[in-house]
Amino acid sequence: MKKTLCALLAIILIACALCVTLAACSRSLMEQAIKNGDNYTIVAAYDDENHILSATQTVDMTNRSENSFTAVKFHIYANQYREDATNSVVPNVYRATAYPNGTSYGDITFDSVKVNGTPVAYTIEGEDMDVLSVPVDGELFPDQKLNVEMTYEIQLANIAHRLGYTDQTVNLGNFYPILCHVDNGSYTASPYYNIGDPFVSDVANYNVSLTLPENFVVASSGNLNEATSQDGLATYTYSADAVRDFAIVLSKEFKKLSRTVGDVQVNYYYYNDADAEESLNTTCGMLSFLNEHVGTYPYAQYSVVETEFCYGGMEYSGLAMITSGSRSYQDAVAHETAHQWFYGVVGNDQIANAWMDEGLSEFLTYLYMDAAGVTPLTRNIMASTQTYTTYVDVLNHYYTDVDTSFRAVNEYKNDNEYVIFTYVKGSLLFNTMYETMGAAKFWKALKNYFEEAQFSIATPSQMSASFAAVGGQELANIFNAFIEGKEVIGQVK
Repeated sequence: MKKTLCALLAIILIACALCVTLAACSRSLMEQAIKNGDNYTIVAAYDDENHILSATQTVDMTNRSENSFTAVKFHIYANQYREDATNSVVPNVYRATAYPNGTSYGDITFDSVKVNGTPVAYTIEGEDMDVLSVPVDGELFPDQKLNVEMTYEIQLANIAHRLGYTDQTVNLGNFYPILCHVDNGSYTASPYYNIGDPFVSDVANYNVSLTLPENFVVASSGNLNEATSQDGLATYTYSADAVRDFAIVLSKEFKKLSRTVGDVQVNYYYYNDADAEESLNTTCGMLSFLNEHVGTYPYAQYSVVETEFCYGGMEYSGLAMITSGSRSYQDAVAHETAHQWFYGVVGNDQIANAWMDEGLSEFLTYLYMDAAGVTPLTRNIMASTQTYTTYVDVLNHYYTDVDTSFRAVNEYKNDNEYVIFTYVKGSLLFNTMYETMGAAKFWKALKNYFEEAQFSIATPSQMSASFAAVGGQELANIFNAFIEGKEVIGQVK
């Protein structure tokens, strides 16, 4: 009896030591990510009458590639909302939902751009005039630092989208110029596709100040450092370190519920949700579930925001948009919260490999709903299997050589095909991992992947290797089969 007790005590002590070690490792990785991250400072003001956001932004950056550059490039997603854009920001199937008051346009215009304090002749380029190219003096060599300052004005469109205003809310997602990700020594200046989440961004540090009429309630990424009010205007100052991006949602109608999960303040902003307490419960439940099974959420706050949005939801670091009137707030809240781990902490190329975060977030939602007693895992998997096999059967009826591989978002025929493959087939990939490995090994592999890839842009091979290291080479073969479209799901080959 005493021997058993001593052995049990030893196991507990080892487990505790491991938890402490993992927590210390995560802190160290975050500290390194903060140190290595570029620094954004944005001072903005919102004109509610004209729906204009004015801002001055500075970026203190370092060339961390092995190549030198004669210009640095920023995505300017706000310019995709302009009238003469080649590609609409929404597929035709969503236009009526996105534009409830008729088609509307917006854009971004620059007053000045400076490099190290000197004005420069910037250019607007890219496939659809959605990239800001800022020339440097001579060349920017590896490890060399640069300060870029820009003053700009964003005219918001009347659209229920990532960036825009509606009767109830103002969404400020992807509003500011953000450095293009560097891959293989070149800037990846990909366009703003209207299918999926066409973003690849490195973690960076943010200090953001916003001035606006004081009757607005502000939901934001990051931590609120200061709030002041004078002459009918309020100014809020936020900071966020080692995050993928920074987003804000405004409304004069917001109500707010808050709770703490461990050391994290969880907020739910809403105005139309008939069961707001349940939405907050789901947020906190999912946060706790992933803290336990995957790894600790590394930030001090997380906000879920009900807003006008033409899709089901949208993830940003420390903030998730949930579409008002969603058929299932619980599913949307859980899915977007899962993205805080996979997309947020562990990044991936959401253009080339959207299945990595969407499929995994969808499957983690299934697992949480099962654990919470909401929907059995078997029911969700059965529905996903039927959806996928039916879709592919229909394609095979009309076409030959049907492509069932995972593809880049711009390679899918339409938004529906994108959803079927990245969310539905993606979730079936991870369910196959779960069934093949068993729950214990699945969670061990996912925890290892999270620890190894946090604050980076993970690759499919990196994800596959994490599972193969725990479950054997067979797992890597399964990954490859799904990626290449050679998997077997139901009767589909």
